[in-house]
Amino acid sequence: MAPGKLLNRNIRPSRVQPEDEEDFDVSEGGVSGDDAQSADGFDDGSEDDEDGDAGDGEEDDDEGEVGGQLENISFGALKQAQDALSRKRKRNDETNPAQEEKLEALRERLREIKKRKADESGGKVQKKSKQSTKKSSARDEEDSEEEGSGSDSDSAPSEVGATSKHAPMAQSSKHQVTRKRQVIEVPKLKVRDPRFDAMQQRHAHTGNVEKAYGFLQEYQAAEIAELKAALKTTKNEDDKEKLKRKIGSMENKMKAKAAKEREQEVLRKHRKEERQKVEQGKNPYYLKKSDLKEKALVEKYKNMKGKDREKAIDKKRKKESQKEIKRMPEARRMVG
Repeated sequence: MAPGKLLNRNIRPSRVQPEDEEDFDVSEGGVSGDDAQSADGFDDGSEDDEDGDAGDGEEDDDEGEVGGQLENISFGALKQAQDALSRKRKRNDETNPAQEEKLEALRERLREIKKRKADESGGKVQKKSKQSTKKSSARDEEDSEEEGSGSDSDSAPSEVGATSKHAPMAQSSKHQVTRKRQVIEVPKLKVRDPRFDAMQQRHAHTGNVEKAYGFLQEYQAAEIAELKAALKTTKNEDDKEKLKRKIGSMENKMKAKAAKEREQEVLRKHRKEERQKVEQGKNPYYLKKSDLKEKALVEKYKNMKGKDREKAIDKKRKKESQKEIKRMPEARRMVG
């Protein structure tokens, strides 16, 4: 057919195929969409042959005019003609019975392939469809509840979720609560020791506390006597060392406590004397810590016997001499 007539030829719009004629990829011996396309191409080819047979005579008559018409055709028109020819042309309304049978067989084959695929993935599809239907029904119920709550102006706003991360946490009213109830609040019992209670020690005098718990010193003295008796009977060296350390620790604690009591006694006497002087119109004198220790040491030596006092003084003198030797420089120490 001449190009001029091809350009002037009316091209019908392609009709949309039904869903059954969609292309499918089949892995095992199935018919794919290419087979359907080949069938359509066969129809198109037959139509082209018919059109070609009808137009052979016309082409012989118009051979002289082809050259002049081709020179006058633009590139845009040629492109449109090429697209029109390459596009699939659908069959006419009136088709042959043989072609109709072939197309029907192809459609049937495609239906079988589609049904087989649906059967293979039927379980998964059913589960997914059930889940999707459940989700959709739940969403529909929520939407209906929201619409109902929004329509009622008197009802409280729905608390579906927190509006922001800073909003207080909401709890469902269906949350189960314990049935136990505390009718009367009973104060919790607290064990307290009056020796370490701030309420008792605020206005309490230290002398009164020592007098109240003076029996503890008797217990400690009795315990030291028992440990000394056990030290005499034991023969194991390790046990003896442990008992000696225990006895020495307890005796040192008692000596430290006795020294503290002497200092308190000296301070008490000094305050009493100063109070009498203040009543006479004199200025009070406050003892320093060094003076307090010195007076307490004098009181200690006064209460001791003659031999014990000499031993204590010799021991104190040796201790002070050792301190002086340690404080002395190395050169002077070697000369001496």
